[in-house]
Amino acid sequence: MEKEKINFEDFDKIEFRLGIIKECFKHPNADRLLVFKVDIGEEKTRQIISSISEFYKPEDVINKRVVVVANLKKAIFRGMESDGMLMCASLPNDEDVELLTITKDFKAGSIIN
Repeated sequence: MEKEKINFEDFDKIEFRLGIIKECFKHPNADRLLVFKVDIGEEKTRQIISSISEFYKPEDVINKRVVVVANLKKAIFRGMESDGMLMCASLPNDEDVELLTITKDFKAGSIIN
């Protein structure tokens, strides 16, 4: 399903940052959710919740360099706050999902554009 086209000005509002996953654990109240603690170059790590537990074990994502939407409004998932979004590629119907990762040793918080 193709989404509506947007203007460059709309796209330019999105702040993509390089994040480094420091911690990850299963959400205590949801089987499909993982809770990530991600360093995006700020004083504190960001807590980001994503429904990718079917595709990743918490121990397999530690220290991965990922693409984060850093200026997304906070949301609550099953009682826990999420402050951002991890970008993923997926097949139709979410048959498979892969985190978008950065392979070079750029520092946390690097701007992605």
